[in-house]
Amino acid sequence: MEQREKSSVTRLYHAGNWVVRIIGSMIFLALGWYSMKYTYYVEPGDWEWPTNVADSVGRNLLALAAALAVFAALSAAERRISRRAQLFWKRASLCAVLLWVGGASAWWILAGDRIPVADQAHIYGGASYFMEGDFGFLNKGAYLGMHPHQLALVALCELFFRFVGAYNYKAIEAVCGILAVGAVFVGYLLVSEISDRMSVIVGYNLLMLGCLPLIFYTPWCYGDIPSIFFALIVAWALLRYAKQGRVRYLVLLVGAMTLALLFRKHSLILLTAFCIVAVLYALRKKDRRILLAALAAVVMFEASYQGIYKMYEVRSGIEHEEGIPFVAWVAMGMQESTGYYFGGWFNNYPKAIYGQMDLDEEMVVDASLQNLKERFIAFGKEPKHAVEFFREKILSQWNQPLYESIFFNTNYNGEAPAPNSVAEGVSGIHFESYLHFCDRWQFVIFLGMLCYYLFAVKKDSPILQHLLAVTIIGGFFFSILYEAKARYIFPYYVMMFPYAAYGYCLLQEAVVSLIGRWRNKRHEVEPEWSEKRRTA
Repeated sequence: MEQREKSSVTRLYHAGNWVVRIIGSMIFLALGWYSMKYTYYVEPGDWEWPTNVADSVGRNLLALAAALAVFAALSAAERRISRRAQLFWKRASLCAVLLWVGGASAWWILAGDRIPVADQAHIYGGASYFMEGDFGFLNKGAYLGMHPHQLALVALCELFFRFVGAYNYKAIEAVCGILAVGAVFVGYLLVSEISDRMSVIVGYNLLMLGCLPLIFYTPWCYGDIPSIFFALIVAWALLRYAKQGRVRYLVLLVGAMTLALLFRKHSLILLTAFCIVAVLYALRKKDRRILLAALAAVVMFEASYQGIYKMYEVRSGIEHEEGIPFVAWVAMGMQESTGYYFGGWFNNYPKAIYGQMDLDEEMVVDASLQNLKERFIAFGKEPKHAVEFFREKILSQWNQPLYESIFFNTNYNGEAPAPNSVAEGVSGIHFESYLHFCDRWQFVIFLGMLCYYLFAVKKDSPILQHLLAVTIIGGFFFSILYEAKARYIFPYYVMMFPYAAYGYCLLQEAVVSLIGRWRNKRHEVEPEWSEKRRTA
């Protein structure tokens, strides 16, 4: 009986890895193919309207060949130099990328005086108003009355302003710049846990040199970069626990997970992925502690949000609102393009229907469900159109190399970059150059991720190592349903870099192994052929 249960658990564990491998490979095979042939972008200073253009297949393949050559050179060097020299190059390349990201981020932040726009303006303003005793944002129909999940980020921003002063936009930009450098460093720690090979670690550092969206997003005073930083800590702590079995890493994991969720509620996808891999690992290893950690992460998430809601209720005397129902955003994500709006992208439907229904949440749910029903009936009647709709919706988010990083961060207030300067050219005459560079880089990363799913995710591979790979899959499917926006994909893009570096090294190992087997078979056949020839 015990043997049968063990066999069932093993099969379930293997099935989990196979599902991750198959789905991940299919996703990145498709993304790699379309990334090679097409690309999307949003023009700075224009409407948030994705434009699709033909890409250069030849240049993308040339970039891929260059990446393969670099990893081949690193592997060749690794075999020829000492362990001490390898350690030197690991650390030297890390220092180089940290200095680059830190220096470039500081330059970009100081390039001009930006105006907080979109959601970040309400977060920044709400936190400052709350410090002054103005809680109007919490009223029904006001920003935080419609989007109460943003209160967690407002609370963190307000806490920070208690130390640096209200309306201190530059201080938040500086924190984002520091955490961008921190994300690169934690990614280095993560990839070092996956493999201690110099080619993998130095390869990761070299790839991060080209992650320009991370730099361009540092003035974006929102939860994206902080949530990336803490998500990477979660992944690193999980691998440390798998290797050492120390509870302190689970404590660190729960704390980092809670902060990732407070900074960005979309990190629920990361939490879900953790619960999935934790259950599979716990069943295989009979580890109850990791299950308790998953439970603690869920409890901490719920307790933190409810505590923040209650705190603002007490301070303001305004009762907590449920806000615009989630289903309204899903309904918008299924809608057609109208005017400047691309299919599934923001068209103000949730706010409009909320107002039309006199701020009645139940009526909004009914109306949104009816809208969804009509859309799916229409998709059923025109399946070809449905395929085209979802293909364009997915690619307009995932195949956008800049992930709207320049679009959102070139809104200046008074002090803009000097005319004809490099910073001014980022959103001007040099915009296409940055787009093309990031386009090549994105293609290389997508192919590296494909290699990871194909060669690293095996039936008996360590499931905890694949946490971020599972998160990326979850993010992909969520993007099909929810409001479309390339910015929402940016955190997943940064998560890909450690895995892409490892994927390329595994691809090289597979090719070398294949060549070795081919040569062995050839040597086995040649003596037999020579003997037959002499006999004849």
